[in-house]
Amino acid sequence: MNATEQFIYLTACASAKRQASLETADFDKLWQMAQGHNLTALVAKALQGTEAFRAAGMQEQKRWSSVLDNNIKKTMLFEAERRAIEGYFEQNGIWYMPLKGVIINPLFPHFGTREFADYDILMDPSRMADGKAFMFKRGYTFRTDSYPADEYSKPPFFNIELHREMIDHSPQFERFYQYYANVKERLIKDKGNGFGYHFSDDDFYIFFIVHAFKHYDNRGTGFRTVADEYVLLHTDKLHIDFAAVTRELEKLGIADFEYKLHTLADAVFEAPEKTADNLRSLSPELREMLRFILSCGTFGSMENLFSKEFEESVGSSHSKAKYYLKRVFPERKRFKYSNPFVYKHKAVYPFFLMYRMAVRPIKNRRELRKEIKTIKHIK
Repeated sequence: MNATEQFIYLTACASAKRQASLETADFDKLWQMAQGHNLTALVAKALQGTEAFRAAGMQEQKRWSSVLDNNIKKTMLFEAERRAIEGYFEQNGIWYMPLKGVIINPLFPHFGTREFADYDILMDPSRMADGKAFMFKRGYTFRTDSYPADEYSKPPFFNIELHREMIDHSPQFERFYQYYANVKERLIKDKGNGFGYHFSDDDFYIFFIVHAFKHYDNRGTGFRTVADEYVLLHTDKLHIDFAAVTRELEKLGIADFEYKLHTLADAVFEAPEKTADNLRSLSPELREMLRFILSCGTFGSMENLFSKEFEESVGSSHSKAKYYLKRVFPERKRFKYSNPFVYKHKAVYPFFLMYRMAVRPIKNRRELRKEIKTIKHIK
């Protein structure tokens, strides 16, 4: 197996709780891929039982074992932080619901093997000020108040997002926003606390697919999403009615995406010992999907985003001059959700554009350089 096949094989073994068998490994390439997809701890778990790992030097073994050990500690500390935040909500009568990764993490076969960057929680939007006061009191720094969530951080690695909405309100994903506009009505009350809620298994899976599609269709998404999908499909802790789920996803226009992700996850994870054969047996469509996912990394890439914006902005003309003109002088409707004040007050718009042209090249210079480089290489 080459390095890519080894990476997929080891991820599959750890996700499916299978013993990996590997005599040799390209550790540097494995490390690079695992780091890029936030799967180093998971790959390390599978590696530790292999002949290749036992034959590696002490320094190589330590490199992988340290990541796994540190992620186990991080998971434990995040869980303690989660209990403290939810304890505050309970004491102050604020309804809440944990989201995304914090629910998926414990579904993996081995504790602490799924890497994550933050903890997301949906809370009573009328109590965001209370949430902010508590986070400041707990030593957090306010990062940003992007529309769906207030984001906070605290050393050494805590990142917390307090959501007022499930989905950001953008023209591109308007259908998703409307679907979750009155989400509280479909939540189920927890039995073990006073103000906690959760999704039904079907609704949790639907939101996972919505969130995965948003990343996939925007900047792209990494191989961890495929691992998550496989675990969600095969855990005995969820009981999903896929016929009902498919009906809902059809309403949202992403049933085909779920089918392909579902099929891909089973195809490459179900029998890890046949990884090379499984990859060769993929249909051209699934092979291209896997290629794209492997090229993205965990959170996708700005290059994917810029390429997509270029295609949507200029269409079949492929005029780079037209694209740059639209980027410098975007339509006011573009800011309907990201900057409602500018959108509502037409007289302010010209001054906002001048401010944007003066500040953006300095504030976002790295992003701009990457955008220019991406557009330059589009044929």
